[in-house]
Amino acid sequence: MTTSKIYLYISKTKRPTAHNPNPSQPLPPSPKPITRRLILPAVALLSASVTMDPNPYSELVDNKVNVEIESSDTQPIKRRRKRKSMVWDHFTTETTTSGTTKAFCKHCNKSYAYMSGGKASGTSHLKRHIELGICDKCPNTNLVPQVNDGTASCPPPKKRQKRCANAPLDQDGCNREMAKMIIMHGYPLHMVEHPGFTSFVKTVRPQFGMPRFDTVHGDCVNMFLSEKQKLSEFVGETPGGVSLSVDLWLSKQSVGYAFVSGHFVDKDWSLSNRLLNVVVVACPDSDSALNQSITACLSEWKLEGKVSSLTVSQSQVNKTCVDNLRGFLTFKNQHVLNGQLLIGECYPRLLTSMAQEALAAEEVRGPVKKVRDSVKYVKTNDACGEKFEEVKRLFPASAPYKDLVIDNKGRWDTSYKMLLAGLEHRQVFSCLETCYPGYKISISNEEWRKIESLCLCLKVLFETSDVLTRPKHSTANNFFDVMTKLQLELSHLAMGGEDLGNVVSSLRERFDLYWRGCFLVVAVAAVLDPRCKMQHVKETFTESYGEDAEQWIKTVSDAVHDLYTNYSDTNLLDSYVVDHGFDETEVVQEPHFQQDMPQDADKDEISPQSEQTTESHQQETQPKVEKQQNVSEEYQDHTSFMDDVLLEEGSTLVTVGDSFSDFDIEISEMKPELDQYLDDNLVLKSEDFDVLSWWRLNSNNYPTLSKMAADFLSIPFSTVSSESVFDTEVKQMDSYRTSLPRGTLEALLCTKDWLKNQTL
Repeated sequence: MTTSKIYLYISKTKRPTAHNPNPSQPLPPSPKPITRRLILPAVALLSASVTMDPNPYSELVDNKVNVEIESSDTQPIKRRRKRKSMVWDHFTTETTTSGTTKAFCKHCNKSYAYMSGGKASGTSHLKRHIELGICDKCPNTNLVPQVNDGTASCPPPKKRQKRCANAPLDQDGCNREMAKMIIMHGYPLHMVEHPGFTSFVKTVRPQFGMPRFDTVHGDCVNMFLSEKQKLSEFVGETPGGVSLSVDLWLSKQSVGYAFVSGHFVDKDWSLSNRLLNVVVVACPDSDSALNQSITACLSEWKLEGKVSSLTVSQSQVNKTCVDNLRGFLTFKNQHVLNGQLLIGECYPRLLTSMAQEALAAEEVRGPVKKVRDSVKYVKTNDACGEKFEEVKRLFPASAPYKDLVIDNKGRWDTSYKMLLAGLEHRQVFSCLETCYPGYKISISNEEWRKIESLCLCLKVLFETSDVLTRPKHSTANNFFDVMTKLQLELSHLAMGGEDLGNVVSSLRERFDLYWRGCFLVVAVAAVLDPRCKMQHVKETFTESYGEDAEQWIKTVSDAVHDLYTNYSDTNLLDSYVVDHGFDETEVVQEPHFQQDMPQDADKDEISPQSEQTTESHQQETQPKVEKQQNVSEEYQDHTSFMDDVLLEEGSTLVTVGDSFSDFDIEISEMKPELDQYLDDNLVLKSEDFDVLSWWRLNSNNYPTLSKMAADFLSIPFSTVSSESVFDTEVKQMDSYRTSLPRGTLEALLCTKDWLKNQTL
């Protein structure tokens, strides 16, 4: 016989007793009945019948009796919540004879109170039984925390994540994120059609509709256009000009790809650089290979008249191609700073070519091969490697040995590290020759001495590359100390080197040629560093050039004043035009100074770039003088006089029809700002000093110099990324990218660069 619980729900409706004191008047309407519900529990046998008095209360009407039978043989209506605590992996619950529920440990069978009188005791005391190790029979479990002895920390407990299986699907948002993923990681656009990828996505979210190739392509292009609009506004707010750098990639189709990047100081005075265009170059070896790329960049980004400098790698294109880009500079005078605002050589590529020349020198070619073969043999032969480690323990060192590494011929820094580690293990290699019969590579002491000299040479090049491998791009002023130090150390190595004297001398000549082509730009940037100014330039040149230092110092000083005059004239002209309402203004600028390049004491020739600059300057001067002679006769005498001054000392001629005779620029009025800056005390040097932040704070005190600083401190000396500084091979465009349409290729590569910067 089954025992059941019976709940009686009795609905009682009571009507108030009506009493009429005045029988002559009718009774008022009866009030709304008051309904009450009583729940009466009862226990009875299933076979028993429930009987009730048909009229238990005289004042009750409409009696309703509902009987609900809850049997232990049937499923309860209210389900108990599923236990989710991890303690139930170690405990079970049982109901005792007294009606209470206890939790029993599965391992030691120890019991704990869990539920009594309908109230639960929780699970904290059960967790402590496992966590604190009270249960001596409990196996390893995730509940046992690790002891925090200062060396390891306990990870915070993971929060339970709510399941969102029924969350609505944002198809458009998912498509945008997929396009962003493809761009950022360089995945092929056709990956949406790959069976493995589509199957994976369907498993993760069956409701997601895999977009077609056309849809993904359209999303990528739309993202490119959106980010391009943001970047255009971002560049338009810069306080100064934009410096361009061009890196040329090649392909198996003999077609080049010009990567044009812009470098500038943004409105917050932070150094920024962005990839602006990727242009296909049909004939990379032609004299005008890069003209179309630069023209397209200036037109699309509205940079006409805003290009401060151009940096091109002459190792990839010919010299004539580089010189043809001179006309794209902002300055009407293309020979400001002797034309050095057109930097024709990429500094990292110069260092790479110098390192390759040193590694391939005939004097060290044999020893380098022996060291490389020795390292490869030890690293690839397990038995020899064990013997090598055993022998190494016989030669303890004060500092840990460098790890042996097999070099990658595509990066010269790995070859340097391989030789440096091999040089440290020279004694181990010598003993290995006698201890391990399979190793038969003999390296003599003379060969080790050549390796040591080579490592000293490569060390100089490697350390000077540090400024190029920093996470954040360095401003141009940082290159002054780096380059002057490299030049000085190469001179010392050339004078003291016996084994590689000819090699080091050749490297020094190559760097001297590069230095003559860009030293003015680097020195001006150093002067615009308030920690250095002209004092630091004088001290450095005095140490480097001795008696010839005065000529170098004067060259830099003249360049700074000439540039300041150029920027001052531009600011005055802009203000005058705005105030007087001129619409048509013709500005004819002649060379502000055509200085003589300083010569070393042991050299009589000047660099080829300077000779070309002088010749082209003479060719361009004559047409401009003829243009000035077309002015009305009343100004011919004045113009003739100005021509002589322009050619001798350098100045700026500004003409606005016949109405400009009253506009006289007094250069002396503009010098106090420059003189005040140079005469002020130097800023103390500190590691966290930010030169751009200093100019942002002092831009009101030095309005003209701040524009110069924005332009010159952002000049790049590299056309490659920091990851490619040590690469010995020219970048190659892969076959997949070459198969893409030009517009799609540019959209994917540019957007990837913009998303990577994370500043828009």
